Amino acid sequence: MDQLIQTLKELAKQHPLEKYFIWELPESNPLPIPVHLASVFEQNIYLKHNFNSLLNSDDLAGRYWLIQEWGGIRSFKQNPKNDLLLLKFESELTKGALTRTTFSVISSLSKVASFMDHQAYAVYDSRVIYSLNWLLFKYSTLKEFYPQPVGRNADITQYELNTIFNLFDGPVNYKTHRIAYHDYCQLMKKLSMEVYAKSEPYWAEMLLFILAPKYIVNDIKSSLQITLKC
Repeated sequence: MDQLIQTLKELAKQHPLEKYFIWELPESNPLPIPVHLASVFEQNIYLKHNFNSLLNSDDLAGRYWLIQEWGGIRSFKQNPKNDLLLLKFESELTKGALTRTTFSVISSLSKVASFMDHQAYAVYDSRVIYSLNWLLFKYSTLKEFYPQPVGRNADITQYELNTIFNLFDGPVNYKTHRIAYHDYCQLMKKLSMEVYAKSEPYWAEMLLFILAPKYIVNDIKSSLQITLKC
């Protein structure tokens, strides 16, 4: 883990979040952003710290806005089934274990969790998990990885990590749906503290997010050397 932390520290210097984290806020944002926050990064941090005031009621509109508008997952429609799923997820969060049903849409639901309590939870995004699993594989002795949600980013679909892991290191294990999200949040908190001296888990999450499309893909390409025997 020490080698992983040192690598992330170096990557954080090379990829300052203020410059590389580009995630525009939708015009439909219901939370007014102070005008002095000019950068997209600062605006997202403000949103992360203050949006929970819009989540303290039985009205689920704020939760759906985070998933559909801020998160860009339009397929997660508002309907009675998903209303119950959101409430079920929030109940499971406090118990420390998720069911298969809630974990199957963790990319969507974790967006809500990360705004409900930004000190405890992070977004479980396909790109973040892609970066994390590769770096764990390369720079740690851990042999248990995090299940990667289906993603929409074309760059990271070029190199499927499970195949690479199995080719080079034999069968690999993945954390179960029950513990994967909570374990991930704890790891993000640890890495954020080690790399940024910040307690909020979103620091490490954001770094891993911006690394996936270019740096991680290029690192995988440069690290692989496969010989075909005919």
